Amino acid sequence: MSYIHITEENIDKEHICCAMSGKQSLAKKEWLKQRFNEGLVFYRSEERGKCFIEYIPAENAWVPIDADGWIHINCLWVAGSLKGTGIPVIC
Repeated sequence: MSYIHITEENIDKEHICCAMSGKQSLAKKEWLKQRFNEGLVFYRSEERGKCFIEYIPAENAWVPIDADGWIHINCLWVAGSLKGTGIPVIC
């Protein structure tokens, strides 16, 4: 399986596979853009279907956790034709 690394440079032309549409999806992309400089990482599969992971260094998480040196997984999603296939997620 191949993955696309979504970055500030390519986010405007890439689909983010989120369970949002329209204005919500645009707002999510803007929010992601603001987090990239905080270390946010976003990968999605090149395959048709929804498979993505979004994570950030825990010290920059937007939830109150004490886990410096770890990562905070904000969203991990596998659905559609990829669900139940054992597709590995890369970090």
